[in-house]
Amino acid sequence: MKRLAAVLAAVVVLLAACGGSGDPASGPTRSTPTPLPTPTVTSIQDRCKVPFDGGELISLDGPDGSVVTGASIGDGETAAVYLHQTAPSGFCGWVSYAGWAAGKGVRGVLIDLCGWGKSQCKGAFAEDPTAQVKLAVDWTRQQGAKRVTIVGASLGGATALAAGGKAGADGVVDLSGPFSYQGLPTAAEATPAITVPLLIAMATTDLEMEPAKVEAALKASPAKQKRYVATESGHGWGMLNKGTDADPQWTPLATTVLQWAKGDVSSAG
Repeated sequence: MKRLAAVLAAVVVLLAACGGSGDPASGPTRSTPTPLPTPTVTSIQDRCKVPFDGGELISLDGPDGSVVTGASIGDGETAAVYLHQTAPSGFCGWVSYAGWAAGKGVRGVLIDLCGWGKSQCKGAFAEDPTAQVKLAVDWTRQQGAKRVTIVGASLGGATALAAGGKAGADGVVDLSGPFSYQGLPTAAEATPAITVPLLIAMATTDLEMEPAKVEAALKASPAKQKRYVATESGHGWGMLNKGTDADPQWTPLATTVLQWAKGDVSSAG
């Protein structure tokens, strides 16, 4: 019995020594850290980081699984589809103006053209700006709009001219759209297809956009109501607001664009 007790005691000592040996395999295991969840953007303000409360983010389903992202601001039967400049943030530069215009009766539908913002486009649709604009115009009409004007700035302006005669819009506004832009018809090629009211505005100092050629292209449009506005300075949506998003100072051109969107082109000053 004494021998057995001694053996058992030795085993206990040996086990205790193993348990305290500091072998990492015997200690608590380190769990894989759980990644923090990516915040879901649910508002225009969160998406664009601008002082704006209202509206909603939208996603428009295109062909082959393409998705055009954007925002809808306001409601009513009169609407504008806003096309952005060459900005990584896509439609965000239009938010302040679209909010102001919505308060005056023009619903705003702002989209990210394919390749910009958060839109995900595939196949031929990704290379067809007119199809992208038509998708937005059709969606706007499905929401109850009876009058839809395409309003584009810079790249968006050139796109508005290209799509204006084909997307089913009731009016076209081009702010600083260049005479020519890669992948799009020139202004001279696009305007002959536009029969709806057409407004083009460009600064006289914006020489890279070739204002003289753009103005000449306007004259080639068969639209009965057409107008060219030469501003002293500014580019694209910058011609509409001389202030900031937080403290906007709307220019006379901002009111002209608003009236054009409403169809009140005779008094647009």
